[in-house]
Amino acid sequence: MMEDGKIFAGGPDAVVLFHGLSSSPLELQIVARGLSRAGHTVYLPEIPGFSHASTSPTPPDARRWIDDAHTVFDRIARSHRRIAVGGLCIGAVLALHLAARSGRSPSAVLALSTTLHYDGWSLPWYRHLLPLAAWLPFGRRYSFRERTPYGVKDERTRKWIEQQMTDGMSDAGAPALSAPHLLEARRLIRRTRPLLSRVTAPTLVLHALEDEVASPRSAEEVVRGIGSAQTRYVLLRDSYHMLSIDREKHRVITEMSQFLQQLESGPHESPRDGALVAAA
Repeated sequence: MMEDGKIFAGGPDAVVLFHGLSSSPLELQIVARGLSRAGHTVYLPEIPGFSHASTSPTPPDARRWIDDAHTVFDRIARSHRRIAVGGLCIGAVLALHLAARSGRSPSAVLALSTTLHYDGWSLPWYRHLLPLAAWLPFGRRYSFRERTPYGVKDERTRKWIEQQMTDGMSDAGAPALSAPHLLEARRLIRRTRPLLSRVTAPTLVLHALEDEVASPRSAEEVVRGIGSAQTRYVLLRDSYHMLSIDREKHRVITEMSQFLQQLESGPHESPRDGALVAAA
């Protein structure tokens, strides 16, 4: 059964944010509180097989993730005048897929550290062997352990996360990602990439220049590929992958809240190309 996750009460407009793969709403709660203070009601859902589960884990299935994301969106949309959708890492990919396929277009898309390519500087060389896990004996039992820098550039936060990892779960996610989860994430990416042109909602893309999991190549592919006439791309220079908890988290909140506020005040008057890229 799908869990409600966390809800941060705000105003009549809603924001649904999907956390990263095998993680939890914890990694987005700072951003959620900031958006709530700015007047938005923020929902951080948990999805079986996608969210981290310490007991009775559900097998990962990209098709079910998509269906559950639509169920969450449709349910919340019934009680809010506007509803934006977004996420972090694979959660951003899930949000983009939802925006492309939903019967009701979201009011905005907020894509943080979008991961269409696992090509960051910290990933081990053997990541390219992941597809073999589906065919090799015991391959699906393999897990890729998280390691320093744990998605954060800030050293104090990194040490705090490392300590949390010893307890089995941290604000940056689970201590390991299983091969089946990563294979399903790749399936979700393959299903989403051809649909990008169908994303017509105003879209904010936030990415770190030094993202150690997914280089800016993923963000640039989103910016080039979506069909939205209102796009803002912000490249952050003092963070790693976990934008929601790293050094520039308050900048992330400001960018998101201002983007949503601008949409509420009226249509963007600048041409698409003029609002395409903003480097921080």
